[in-house]
Parts: sequence; structure tokens; C-alpha cells
Amino acid sequence: SRSTGKNWSTGGVDVCFHWSTGGVIVCFHWSTGGVIVCFHWCHGFHPIIQASQTEGEEPTTAAGQSQSEPTRKKISFAHLVKEGRRFNIDLVSKLMYSRGSLVDLLIKSNVSRYAEFKNVTRILTYRGGKVEQVPCSRADVFASRQLSVVEKRKLMRFLTSCVEETEEQRAYNGRPYLEFLCDQQLGDNLQHFLLHSIAMVTEDTPTEEGLASTRHFLRSLGRYGNTPFLFPVYGLGEIPQCFCRMCAVFGGIYCLRHSVSCLLLDKDTNRCKAVIDSRGQRISCSHFVVEDGFIGADWKREATPTRSAANQLSPKIIKAATSLPNIHHQTVSMVTVPPIAAGCPAVKMVELCPSTMTCMPGTYLVHLTCQSAGSAYHDLSPVVTRMFRTPESHDQESSPTLLWCLYFNMADGSGLEGEGHDLPNNVYLCSGPDAGLGHEHAVRQAQAIFQKILPDEEFCPPAPNPEDIVYDGENNSSSTPGDGETLEGEKEKEETLEGEVEKEEKVEGEVEKEEKMEGEVEKEE
Repeated sequence: SRSTGKNWSTGGVDVCFHWSTGGVIVCFHWSTGGVIVCFHWCHGFHPIIQASQTEGEEPTTAAGQSQSEPTRKKISFAHLVKEGRRFNIDLVSKLMYSRGSLVDLLIKSNVSRYAEFKNVTRILTYRGGKVEQVPCSRADVFASRQLSVVEKRKLMRFLTSCVEETEEQRAYNGRPYLEFLCDQQLGDNLQHFLLHSIAMVTEDTPTEEGLASTRHFLRSLGRYGNTPFLFPVYGLGEIPQCFCRMCAVFGGIYCLRHSVSCLLLDKDTNRCKAVIDSRGQRISCSHFVVEDGFIGADWKREATPTRSAANQLSPKIIKAATSLPNIHHQTVSMVTVPPIAAGCPAVKMVELCPSTMTCMPGTYLVHLTCQSAGSAYHDLSPVVTRMFRTPESHDQESSPTLLWCLYFNMADGSGLEGEGHDLPNNVYLCSGPDAGLGHEHAVRQAQAIFQKILPDEEFCPPAPNPEDIVYDGENNSSSTPGDGETLEGEKEKEETLEGEVEKEEKVEGEVEKEEKMEGEVEKEE
């Protein structure tokens, strides 16, 4: 058997991998800000993929297939490991609402120029043992074969009424959203689509929250496609990289492969004045932003209670052979799975195709996430066995083949309170990922921290276009049309240069006159 061991230290995040491919044994160990995940995959399971690939050629995507079905070639687990660099796996599964706060921020700040996005092409739901497409737009509703004519009219009438808040809706505040839907004379089909796939809430969610989620969904429809969601090419990790690129253009400095060992505090002012990195180098700082998992117990005023299962997420990452359902074109799908049994959580599934640059051709990358009721395996394995072909599943010959899977639990950071820590005045806490599908919580938190640091500055102002940047030759710093002093100095320089040019022209004119006089004198002589 072959074994490989790798160890990276990336800014306080330690990652260790160990494979022993003789018996297909996989061990993972992450230490990410207090969240430790360990996995051990024993031998006996040999994933095999049937990818669309002709003999002697590279795997091709379904979009490029011809009418005749090409010869299918089995790809082993060793092949997946060999092509590992072609997978970009996010530990957090999220999508971007087309009219969400993150998309608006990317457009406003001009950071969107550094990224590419794909529209989520399908919204699906798991119901009655099969996957169905959710009619969410007007065109989908009238083209749907799952709804009767009466149901289509009721659904369009309800979606139209949800755009603005009414007195009738306010009367249901505090009452379950499902009760509101029942009183609207909506059948089981429409209740299922509205509750689980459009609002994406539970039956006990208050009506005001369910309607707010429904309006957010409807507002985002049609802006960039037939669904309200976008996904960045190469994964969610591209979003922070885009902001880093913009910052670097204007002088931002990044210390790569450096982790912070300790802080240097000024006891008189109770402020952090510098940090010491893992190499012993001192880096001065005016402000320090840190994830809450790195805060020690000595900085906490009270012992933080152990997170319950309700405050944890159960993500799962899957590599599958075919799409769900198996349609022969490149798709990015959002799948909602309602609780399959009493006490089970609802599951959100995001399926990514190779064109998102997150997986190799011939495979799909699938993320499953839910609120924890127990361990990730306990929460998600029943859904996996029903929707994918695994050694534990039965009668799933037509389902996508599961090639590789990973279960882990993650703390839900939506309930972070910075006031619960006894921190220096210029140290600010940010949380880890939250359970929401969008990025509203992260954007609100970033804006709140920014306003504490720079209360008089605009949050992520529009960056100037390259042609609008004026460079000062003396200090090689950039300025924009908003820098009044710099522009006044440039105008003074231009006026001085113009005056000098005029003087030179006058001198040249006098010289020409003298030359003409000399010429006339020579003629007279």
C-alpha cells in the first residue's frame, strides 16, 4: 500500500491528511478555530464511478456528448485522489441571492470584476421518494405538469399577494406559517413548495418570518436568470480572494503562512499594539480582528456553555457520478429535502457541476447541510441512502453513484455576541459560518466591525476605475478625484508648466526677430 502524509500550517488553521490507499483508509484531522473534526474511513468500500468517457480520451461533460452514448469507463478512488487538484471543496455550503446584500456589496464596491458567477439553473425538492422541479417563476408555474390549472391560479395569486405586506398578513404574526398557508386554501402540493422550497422554513416558523423569506426569494427572481441564486466559479473561497485582490491594488499587505502566537497589550490603555507571529516576528497593529474560536478562556467573562445540538450544523460533502436527477447537461441545482421522519431535520442540498470548476469532468460535487439533531452521520445518512446508490441503499439502481463522502459537525456562529468577552478596546470578534443559505449575517457583521473601527468612513465605497486613478510621481501613491488637495497641487503644477512654455515661446520669437534683422543688415551691406 502507498501512504502519503501532509501537514500545512495556514494562519492558525492546521490541516493533516493521511491516506493509505491499499485498503482505502482515509483519515482527516482539522483544527479550525476550536472546531476539531476527525474521520476514519475503513476499508471495504471501493467507490467506482461510471463517467462519460471514451476510450483513450479525457472525461467529457454531458453537455458535449453526442447523440450516441459513449463508452463508459470506470474510474477508481485512486483516480479521484490523482485528480484531487481539480476539486475545490468549500466546508460551508451557501448560495448568493441575486438581490442579496453580498451581491449588492460586490456591485457597489466594484469587487465583482474579479470574479465570475453561474446561475443556479434548477430548484428541486424531494417528495414521495422522487425528485421534482419546483415551479417558482411565472413561466415555471404555467409550464409545470405537477400542478392543475386551479393550483396554478392559486399559486400565482398567492405569490402576487406576498409582494407587499397587508393587514391580513399582520393578523398572523406570531402564528405558524403553515397555519397561514392552510387558511389561504392552498393544497398540499402548494404548501409543500411554498414552505420547503420557496420560503425554506419549518412548519413552526412564525408567519412574519416565512413571508419575509418568501418576499426575499421573489425579489431575487429574474435578475440574472430563472432562479434567485448565483454561485461563484471555483467556489465560495473566491469571494474573500476578490476583496483581497482589490485591497492589494490599493496597498494592502498580506502575511501568508504566518499564524499569530500572541498579542502585545498596553496595560495603560488596554489596547493591542502588536502581534507576534509563529516565526517570532513582531507586527504592529492599530486594530485586530479575530474569529471567536481563537479567544482563550481567560478572556471570557463567564464560562461559555457547551453548544447544544441546535446550535450546530451537520454538513456533508459528496462526490457523485451523475446529476440528480440525471439530465444530460451542465446544471447547478438547489435541492430541498423536508424531514423524512418525525424528529429529523430538513436538509438543504447544493449540487455543483464541473463547469463551476469545483469538480473534475464526469463527476458532481454535492453539499448537504442541516441543523444538527445529533451527529452528522445520524442526521444525513438516511437522506444519502435514499437519494444515492450506496452499499447501504436498496433498489437505487437509477440513482447517482456515491463515490466519496465526508461527514462532519460545525458550530453555528449566528449567535455570537462580542460583549461576552473581556477584550482589549481595539480587538474585535467575528463569528464562524451560520446556518443561513445566504450571506446576510456575514455582511451585517462585517459592516458592524468596520463602523466600530472607522465610524466616519463609508463601508466598501466604489473603487475608482483604472483610468480615473492619478499617480503622484514623487511618492508613487494613487489619488482619486475626491482628493481635493492632490488635485489642487496638480493644477498648480500644470499652470506653472504652461507659464514656462509661454516664456520659452516668447524667447524663441525674440530670437527669430533678431535673426531677421541680421539678415536684412547683411542684405543692405
